[in-house]
Amino acid sequence: MSVKLIASDLDGTLMAPDHLTVTEKTKSALLKAHNKGIKLAIATGRTLHFTDNVTEQIPFVDYVICSNGAAVYDRNTNQYIYKNLISAEDTEQTVKFLNKYPVYYNVYIDGLIYLQKGIDKFFINPDLPQCFIDAFAKFATHCDDIVSAVSGKSAELIDIFASDKESHDAIIEYCLKKNFILASAAPGVNSATAANVDKGNALRGIMKHLGINADELMTFGDAHNDCPMLELAGYSFAMDNGVDECKKTAKFIAPSNGEDGVAQMIEKYAL
Repeated sequence: MSVKLIASDLDGTLMAPDHLTVTEKTKSALLKAHNKGIKLAIATGRTLHFTDNVTEQIPFVDYVICSNGAAVYDRNTNQYIYKNLISAEDTEQTVKFLNKYPVYYNVYIDGLIYLQKGIDKFFINPDLPQCFIDAFAKFATHCDDIVSAVSGKSAELIDIFASDKESHDAIIEYCLKKNFILASAAPGVNSATAANVDKGNALRGIMKHLGINADELMTFGDAHNDCPMLELAGYSFAMDNGVDECKKTAKFIAPSNGEDGVAQMIEKYAL
């Protein structure tokens, strides 16, 4: 069957190693797919508005699966078509719990990122380039009192960076008791979302909407949080720079993001 929907992770996959750039080769392959009538989705752990720099480079993308699948935004109608959020009560309780520990965390709400001032000192760089970290810090809303800032609001995702084992273990235990889904997009990161949230489930909703099946789906990823959509697709590619779990889950291995692996595989299998 021909490919009718392509969904790609961003960081470590579609993006260049700087996490900020879509190369000309990748833009060209995606545009050719778009012109052929193939629907395009980006599927990321980022929140919606932190993908703006990406969709400015590839404005013909149809869907944004954001916050690890907690929300799906239709760029053709400019509206969310799906959300599965952490309740407002659990969001506030979790923030209060995290404040007891020497950890860095941020909260994704309504497409924005909330960050408590003063916890940057707990941040351990999980192999991210400084230019990306600077862009993230500039984008985030820095709160004097994050508990008040998130009160009454439901979170898409809560990212947690816990560098010491005692804090890490206590937080993981808490999240599991809350029935949160835990996934990782980068070394040292644990991303908590509501139950049943993952990129695969978000894609199933888009596929149902479009009336296509898994044999007509192509997916790309490099990290733990990409595995559900790699397992789902008939054409699934783990990046050569990806983690072993991705490579075991995917049906094919693509060249690394530094080699425009997504573009190469789109040219070969979809075009």
